[in-house]
Amino acid sequence: MKFPLRLLVAAIFMIAPLTIHAQWTQQTITLRAGWNAVFLNVLPEPADCDSLFAGLPVESVWDFNPTVDSPQFVQDPSTLIPGLPNWLTWFPPASPQGGVRNLFLLRDARGYLIKVADGSAPISWTITGRPSLRPLTWRPGGANLVGFRVGTNAPTFQTLFTGESGLVGQPVYTLGTAGSWQLVGSLATTRPESGRAYWVRCTAPTRRTSTFEVDSGSRVGIEFRNGFNETSLKLRNTSGAARNYFLRVLPSANPPPGEPALAGAVPLEYWKASYSTIQIGWEPFPATLSFTAIPANGEQLVRLGMRRPIGVAPLAGSRFQGLLEVTDDLGSRWLVPLGAEGNATITAAGSGVRAAQAPVALAGLWVGEAIIKNVSQPAHPSTPDQPRPAGGEFSFRLIVHVDAAGASRLLQQVYLVRKPATYLPDPDGPGGRVQDEPARVVLVTEQSLVRAFTGAGEISGRRISSTAFGFTQPLALTGSAFGTGSLSGAAVMDYNHARNPFKHGFHPDHDNRDERFEQVVAEGRESFTVSRNLSLQFSSTDPLSMNPPGWGETEVGGQYRETISGLHRRSVQISGTFRLVRVSKVAALNQ
Repeated sequence: MKFPLRLLVAAIFMIAPLTIHAQWTQQTITLRAGWNAVFLNVLPEPADCDSLFAGLPVESVWDFNPTVDSPQFVQDPSTLIPGLPNWLTWFPPASPQGGVRNLFLLRDARGYLIKVADGSAPISWTITGRPSLRPLTWRPGGANLVGFRVGTNAPTFQTLFTGESGLVGQPVYTLGTAGSWQLVGSLATTRPESGRAYWVRCTAPTRRTSTFEVDSGSRVGIEFRNGFNETSLKLRNTSGAARNYFLRVLPSANPPPGEPALAGAVPLEYWKASYSTIQIGWEPFPATLSFTAIPANGEQLVRLGMRRPIGVAPLAGSRFQGLLEVTDDLGSRWLVPLGAEGNATITAAGSGVRAAQAPVALAGLWVGEAIIKNVSQPAHPSTPDQPRPAGGEFSFRLIVHVDAAGASRLLQQVYLVRKPATYLPDPDGPGGRVQDEPARVVLVTEQSLVRAFTGAGEISGRRISSTAFGFTQPLALTGSAFGTGSLSGAAVMDYNHARNPFKHGFHPDHDNRDERFEQVVAEGRESFTVSRNLSLQFSSTDPLSMNPPGWGETEVGGQYRETISGLHRRSVQISGTFRLVRVSKVAALNQ
């Protein structure tokens, strides 16, 4: 059940609120006296214009905000008039025109016109912010003030527009040194510059921003949070020919004031699957990770993981942060934010091995499976109690819950139910309501209790059960802390239990009734009590040698052993391996 369990984890944590924290980079743009056309590849922090241009000889900033019916651009920026339709404008607070400004914040993936006072020396304007993954907003039928995600050696405009019918052969204008827009004479030889905005005419819907697209699944980039230690990055080739891709991890800039401190670089790994050399597994991220000959319109999925460093104790509230640079052999370039929670400490448990975390850190619901590989032979003449390799493998589901105190319980079933939010009358608004408790996931062990949490109406949740066990109440496990050492428990099924394998309610020789079907007979006449004494021996390494990045944090496992008494005059010994994945951090049952 490996893949369904991972899907279950994703489905459960999708309801968790997402707090956006960023990884930081700096974009430096040279501003010269007169007009400048710039394109922001970052979301500035702070984003307000008063802060961004404080102390700089900037006279105005213009943001083209067109409607569908106004596709034209201004040939000469000096003719711009404050208050023009389709233009948002910022002026310095002390400017006589400060009262008519309607531009207050700068956004990422957007072009701007910036007027610097005449006679000013060139300015290196450095912006700290979040790397942008926002797609360009193209409006067909007119000109668009746009920029492109390219490196220092960019592809030509002709190469960049290949495959986009709305852009191929369309005019491109660049802002000249004299302060007026000039038509780019040769799209086949001219290359766009990073951080520079251009007027580009578009005749059909498009989303082109570079010669390939990056999809991290989120605008905030790659985030390892809420128990997720693995994710994927998708690269899509839009260039029209086979391309090579190169990925590098870059350090994050220092976070701006008020943002979480930098705990260090994200300890990134990737899934290597080289079937020709039989190299399959998680590997440390190399200096450069390359993918070659990705066909036109083809996709490359990069599987990434984060393994917390051993012995690192991050500052409270800090985060691991970094950047993933993705480039192709044409010169397009994206920066993808990397981030991970930093408030956990992993200690060494041996050479190159990571120990499991404290019980409180591992509280929640764990679901997985035991794989039985060895069974004893009670009739063996010399070693009837020794488990021996079986002819095949047998697996069954395991469900374990760990509470906030570290106590572990084996479950036969559990319902993951969404408890709706509760409300109270609004004291400030007659007839209104205010939220008392937000909606949350509740772990319920009996079906009869579900309605107590959901109330009337449709039930939103999921049931997980194991057919390998017959008990109904959670079974306490004793021993060491969950994730380390071993845990054990005894599941006893009475001889008259409805699920006892010897009992059959419609068979007169196995119904535990006398000949008149009036009295319950004693144990041993028709049925026997079955006892299962099981143990979970945790291992610091993955028993399947998959070595996932979340081992000891979101995944645990080791050796499974069980002694079954009552099926045979001798106890049956079985053994194998087990693995568990945390699917919920809820630390209480039926609450």
